Amino acid sequence: MKSNRRFGRDNWFMRLLLPYAFFLAMALTASGLIYERTLDLVGEEERNTHLHLLNQVKSTLDGRLAEIDTLAMQVANDPRLLQLQQIKEPFEGTNTFKMLAAQKGLYHFDVTNKFILDYMIYYRNSETVLTPSTLYLADAFYGFAFDYEDMTQERWRRTFFEEENRKLVLPAMPVRYKGKAHSVVTYNYPLGTIPSVSRGSVVMLIDNGQILKLLRSLVDEKEGWAYIADNRGNVISSIGDYVRLDPELMGGRTGWVSESAPTRGMHVTYARSSENGWYYVLAQSPRIVLAKVHYVKRITLGTTLGFLAVGLALAYVFTSRNSRTVARMLDSHYALREEMRKQEPILRTSIIERLLKGEIVGGEMEGMMKRLRMNPRISAIAAAIVHFIPTENVEEKRLKELARLRILLRELLREWPAVAIHGHETAEDKIVLLFLASDTSEEECARTMEALFDRITGIDPAELRADLYVASGGIYSAPIDVSRSYGEAKQALNYAHWRQLRGLTRFGELPDLSDSHYYPGEIETRLTNHAKAGDAGEVALLLDDIYERNFRKRNLPFAIQKLLLYEMAGSLMKVKEQLALEPDDDVRRLLSTTDDAESPAEAFQAVRGLYADICERVVRRKKSRNVQLLERIRGLIQEQYGNADLNLDAVADQAGISRVYFSSFFKEQTGVNFSDYLENLRMDSARVMLRDAPATVNEIAQRCGYGSTNSFSRAFKRIHGISPTIYRESFRQGAGETQS
Repeated sequence: MKSNRRFGRDNWFMRLLLPYAFFLAMALTASGLIYERTLDLVGEEERNTHLHLLNQVKSTLDGRLAEIDTLAMQVANDPRLLQLQQIKEPFEGTNTFKMLAAQKGLYHFDVTNKFILDYMIYYRNSETVLTPSTLYLADAFYGFAFDYEDMTQERWRRTFFEEENRKLVLPAMPVRYKGKAHSVVTYNYPLGTIPSVSRGSVVMLIDNGQILKLLRSLVDEKEGWAYIADNRGNVISSIGDYVRLDPELMGGRTGWVSESAPTRGMHVTYARSSENGWYYVLAQSPRIVLAKVHYVKRITLGTTLGFLAVGLALAYVFTSRNSRTVARMLDSHYALREEMRKQEPILRTSIIERLLKGEIVGGEMEGMMKRLRMNPRISAIAAAIVHFIPTENVEEKRLKELARLRILLRELLREWPAVAIHGHETAEDKIVLLFLASDTSEEECARTMEALFDRITGIDPAELRADLYVASGGIYSAPIDVSRSYGEAKQALNYAHWRQLRGLTRFGELPDLSDSHYYPGEIETRLTNHAKAGDAGEVALLLDDIYERNFRKRNLPFAIQKLLLYEMAGSLMKVKEQLALEPDDDVRRLLSTTDDAESPAEAFQAVRGLYADICERVVRRKKSRNVQLLERIRGLIQEQYGNADLNLDAVADQAGISRVYFSSFFKEQTGVNFSDYLENLRMDSARVMLRDAPATVNEIAQRCGYGSTNSFSRAFKRIHGISPTIYRESFRQGAGETQS
């Protein structure tokens, strides 16, 4: 029996052992193949690493050279600099002032590229050199302020003043500039857009020291060399004792050249720029390139492979599980951000339309303007309408012309950064210009508007190819009056079309039209919105304005005055219906009064009374709701003031209102800020507990909603002038003396 059990145990032991032995044998058999393959992979990885570093240097330098090329192009096409090409006598007449003015203009160019040592303008006709700080004759400049150590003055003159003017890069050379020694790469860029007729050039001095820093980050000069060559293989900058390689050896954009006689036994890595065709060449000793390969050879493969298999399996499981969650979160985040980006233009258009219609009132205005990325601190606001009528009658051509004209107008708007001008398309052929001036007066805003209108109406008719109407509303200081200005601009535009007045038409210059009353839709919308908000002050101002324009400034017939009152009665009926006010005969009495009154101006006072009654009812409703809301908020604070995380956002969320409205509502109803109210409540509770409760100061701090004893003590001392401990001791001493 015992022998049978022992045989059974031995049998299972062997059955479990054999698979491990089999896999071990297989691992040992494959280890030789894996070993060789690992060496190849590590070697390739090292080469790729060096190629990656070389590509980083290439990308960095390509970016800097692109910035330099862009700056050179901007300078080369500056009109003030171009007009100096034809000057032959720079110091005669007004030429001197032109040269000095152009020199001052060089300071406006943004030279933040640390690779640029300096730049200058060479003029061939006048043989002058213009720099941001100096103006030289060429002969005085070379040798006195600037010279190449390896270039004579005659060779310098031939290169920059006599030979063909073209884009040119001179290799790194030592120079003396402004009394200091430098090593620079010189970049010559012809002025203007046609090099063959250019009589000047922009010369950029590129600091070769910055280029050498990049190259030294790749290799130690004692262990190898590196250089940068142009698309013909001419070396621009280098470190170490380099060997110039034939460009034919370096095929493709990137690659390697194994150690050989042409490379002096060095392993060469190269990359070619797709921007300018330059070669970036790095040569290193094979011992350095394959250092990791030699290290791998010294590692025992058996033990490493075992742990590697376990680690890879665990890493794969954990990473796969976690990465799926992270990937889902990132996908959701990017999708949400992309959707918000797509919706931003629609939201912007919607808000501007509401502004123009007068549908935004009260404190909502500031929030809306912030969502539009507008400065809410507006000192002057106005609206204007630009109407294009193309001469083309074919619909397809007409639409193309309108698209071109809209682009032309938006390009003009970019020239006025001092005042924010927002263009809003209300139709294919109409664009509303919204002027928003911050920290400027209405007069300055008016001057800006006039300058823009002059620029628009001054467009060459050959370029315009359309009838142009520009209508301007009045300028106001309150952002809420933008709808009023827009309504005035529409009236001015209608008058311009009626009279066929092309160009600019200002609302303030319109003649008094006695055959129409003033009650535009924008004013009606604002009036009803303010009434529904209970804003009696704004309602009174709007009614005063309507009365002033219709009964004092205009000589309207009685029939037109009565028509105005009928329309305002209709507005009152709509307001009452929307507010669900109890039905009454006030509006009917108003209509009856209008029909019977000898002077409709007297009946207008009844309109004032009805609007005042509506505002009073709305305010009473608000106060009733406000009392209930305030009691609920106080109850929430009383229940949770011991929670250290309690803040304004948390209470506003529980009360179901926005943070901004909660802050203004609480201050309006209680007379104190939320934070002060919460702190006073906590301090009142703390004083009671310090007098009556046996708890420690730390326990009292936690019960009162402070996260630490230090913050509680600082707050207590700031309010009461003494620390909690001294307060408790003084109270107890006073109680003891009373008992004695």
